[in-house]
Amino acid sequence: MLRWDLCVVGAFQVGSALGQVVGVRLLTEVLTPAVFGEASLLMGVAALITSTLVNPSMQALLRHYPAEARGGEQAIVEAVAIKNIGRTVKAALPVCAPLSLVAFLVGWVTPFDALLIAALVGVDGLRMFQTAILNATRQHRWYGIWQNGEAWGRPIVAYGAVTVLGVQADIVLASFAATSGLLYLMLRRKMPVSPLVSHKGSEAQEVLGNFKSYTVPLIPIGLIGWTSNMADRYMIGGLLSSKDVGTYVAVYGLASRPTLMLSSIAETAIRPAYYEALRQQSGASKKYIGAWFLISAFGSAALWAGFALFHEEIASLLLGPAFRDGAYLAPWIAAGYGLLALVHITTRICFAHDATKSVLTSEAAGAVLSVVIGFPMIYLYGLDGAAMAVPVYFGMQFLLSAYLARRASGMRSVRSDQK
Repeated sequence: MLRWDLCVVGAFQVGSALGQVVGVRLLTEVLTPAVFGEASLLMGVAALITSTLVNPSMQALLRHYPAEARGGEQAIVEAVAIKNIGRTVKAALPVCAPLSLVAFLVGWVTPFDALLIAALVGVDGLRMFQTAILNATRQHRWYGIWQNGEAWGRPIVAYGAVTVLGVQADIVLASFAATSGLLYLMLRRKMPVSPLVSHKGSEAQEVLGNFKSYTVPLIPIGLIGWTSNMADRYMIGGLLSSKDVGTYVAVYGLASRPTLMLSSIAETAIRPAYYEALRQQSGASKKYIGAWFLISAFGSAALWAGFALFHEEIASLLLGPAFRDGAYLAPWIAAGYGLLALVHITTRICFAHDATKSVLTSEAAGAVLSVVIGFPMIYLYGLDGAAMAVPVYFGMQFLLSAYLARRASGMRSVRSDQK
């Protein structure tokens, strides 16, 4: 079963990665580095909002949905997840409102930019909710179809819109939001609809309590994870220019995408089986983790070698002419993402053992390291320093997260023995 899942997920992930690679090629052909950089910074704001407000509840849904679905109570988990997102949004409003006002006054964003960011957050949140359910129930076919629709549809529609309407960052964002919204309306009709239930019943309140205890430590992780993965482009924008941001983001996406694809294939296929083995207290859980580490480590090493040897050829094939000067940055970024792929595994171990505080510690350390190491490197060495810093701070984060995962699994084993 696991091998079949790997094949199915792998095929869809390859299709998705190809869509994103083709998308980068199309967009870097029609956009200038400055406009590409501006669009990337605005999309980064949308990613920050969804990862902070929506992703914690999706992690709880992934954790609790399979068990509740076996008892026929999946509708309760869905209702509770929606309720929990609403509570998170309400709690965030007192912080988001003044920050938005400051952004308007300083001129970082316009009201139209804010509207487009809100649209992206809305459609991405809906997609995350539906695909989390598909992933939790191992419906890899529909999950892959949705993922490929996003990967291919967004850049193709944006390419057409920019060609017709002009080279502007707002056109790119509007195209992305429209494509994702239409895709949601098309695919949501194919998904099974759970009956509407109240989240006020005793069982629902118990699940809501579990969601709260699980997600509260994860709420800061949205900001923290965003900082460790995306703060470098904002530091580049502040210290250098939007043109440098565009060049860096294009090469960054090219170098990180294959490793992210590999990591996602392994996680999507192995994580549900690993969670199930842990629930049954089966020794197979260690085999799943071992296989996961081997796939990620050897695959990442092979990808790094490819970029180290052929980064110029890869860039000439997959990036527009205005972005190819940054190809030499790719091996550094690929090395860093190989280490990040291992961090994803140790983080999942902590999630599986309900050690969300350990996840918070690891992600917070990664965020601090990305700024503490990245800022002086960018200040001193420009784009070279930004790329060289990536494997340094992800490597340090991996060492910490490996220790925390080992401690979390050891505590679980002790509790099991005591029972």
